[in-house]
Amino acid sequence: MIGFGFTHRAHVDLPVWAHTLTNLYWTVRVEARNASKRRKYYRYIKKERLRLVEAGICANEVDVVCKYLVSLKKINAERARTEFTAKSKQLFFVF
Repeated sequence: MIGFGFTHRAHVDLPVWAHTLTNLYWTVRVEARNASKRRKYYRYIKKERLRLVEAGICANEVDVVCKYLVSLKKINAERARTEFTAKSKQLFFVF
């Protein structure tokens, strides 16, 4: 059977902290024809990713969200779902 439409795409409910990244990646997709604007927004994305990691969000979670937002594919969506539903394995100190 031949699939029509966007059958390779999937939707994942992202965390609240990923809202800015969602907007930036949407802008990159819209400005695909203009290379200088794409570079500019990829620089914004790099700064936002660094800001999120410095704010205490797990770098692996930020990477998973960014990989999903780049292409919105089912494979990346499933990985994002498993990442967000799994327990955090990060160790922490109780003071």
